[in-house]
Amino acid sequence: MKQIVLAIALIISFHSRGQITFIDSNTLWKELSKQAKEQDKLIFIHFENSECVQCNEVASMGFSSPVLKKIFDEEFISIRCNVGTSNGQNLAQKFRIMSSLMSLYVDSDGNILHVNNGSTGDSYTYLNGAERALDRKGKKQLPDYEREYKAGVRAPAFMREFMIKRRESSMAIDDLLDEYVRSLSTDSLSSFKIVKGIFEFSPAVNSLAYQTIKTKTPKSITDSIFNSAKPDERKAMNEGILENSFRIATHKRDDKMASQIAEFAREAQGKNRSQGEIDSAKWMVKYYYRIGDTRRYFENAAKLIESKYMPLTVDSLDAMDDAAFKAQQTFFMSKRGKRERDITVMSMAIAPPSQFVYLELNEHAYHFYELTRDRELLEKALTWSKRSMDLSNAKRSNAVTPFRLGDPNFIDTYAHILYKLGKKEEAIEWQTKAVEAQKVSGMAYESFEIRLNKMKTGTL
Repeated sequence: MKQIVLAIALIISFHSRGQITFIDSNTLWKELSKQAKEQDKLIFIHFENSECVQCNEVASMGFSSPVLKKIFDEEFISIRCNVGTSNGQNLAQKFRIMSSLMSLYVDSDGNILHVNNGSTGDSYTYLNGAERALDRKGKKQLPDYEREYKAGVRAPAFMREFMIKRRESSMAIDDLLDEYVRSLSTDSLSSFKIVKGIFEFSPAVNSLAYQTIKTKTPKSITDSIFNSAKPDERKAMNEGILENSFRIATHKRDDKMASQIAEFAREAQGKNRSQGEIDSAKWMVKYYYRIGDTRRYFENAAKLIESKYMPLTVDSLDAMDDAAFKAQQTFFMSKRGKRERDITVMSMAIAPPSQFVYLELNEHAYHFYELTRDRELLEKALTWSKRSMDLSNAKRSNAVTPFRLGDPNFIDTYAHILYKLGKKEEAIEWQTKAVEAQKVSGMAYESFEIRLNKMKTGTL
């Protein structure tokens, strides 16, 4: 027993040396600002909630890296606050935070220098945010641009800087982008550099900015912009347009705009018509889920999964990854004309597209678990969940992965669906496997154990 206690003490001691130092979560903004000014530091605010225990555990893993401790302790006053508390609510209101999972890097005057959306265990995401915030420290801030804008400044260079500054604070720029594009001359709309810059600002598909380019910019220019871009750069432009458009469409519950998004996703795949059909369908499924149209969500999700994902085999997933690898490698070879070591490294640095197949199978299976009690739909979701485990296990059999006993999240989904189908004993058996898989991975497992105990007591 003493040896176990000692081991725990050593682990706690290790983490305390490596983790970011957070001040009291009840510290008010006035005090945060005061300390930051006195110490010439920036302020790091991580918002979390009580609903997603696993999200908070994941963030703790990210904050526990020694990589972060030095820079955050030396350059930031750091605070973690729950949006369900009084101080958390006050800070969220001050910065107009709509999400409860977000990190802000701000200066002592409350200017937002960088935003991390969501929660992650990747320490380098937080490190990258810190470096960006420090680089922007003391420079011209958003309020300065806002004052100039109100004073009537509309020079193209100023407008571009203003939009960049708003995006750094995760603020919408749609109206500004429309105004900027409206002011451009016909010659400017034929400029490769200017039009590419507009695409990089992610114009919504129904916006004046996007429609102006569609009607006034030669197609040869727009084709050249996307065809000459690096794969990651092209992906970023496409995803930026899609995500911004999706944000607006879901907010307005605009079915027509959702269809435009789906069509854009289809066209973005070019000659790969099969993938274009899948991407188009995925955006419609995502739209119906986000606006809460469960009938159309169930219908379209089932159609997509049964026709496109369930027939896939491990061999077809391998072929999918090989094709993605070759496409990226071909791009770099065509640009450089010969094989070089740095080209090989860059082409290898891609996320295998096959992983998104079993991630989506699991995601939709869990959504069905959350949204319905219909036995037929739950049985269908159970087959998707099982398929996600089978495919991911087969793909990872020869890979270096912490999930030696399978992906605990996938196992967790399978157990939950079994539970809702009334198969309590089988559900407990699988949830026990999820807990063990998470333990073996070396990551926090408490949230899995909580759900296991609820299954045992019949309170899930």
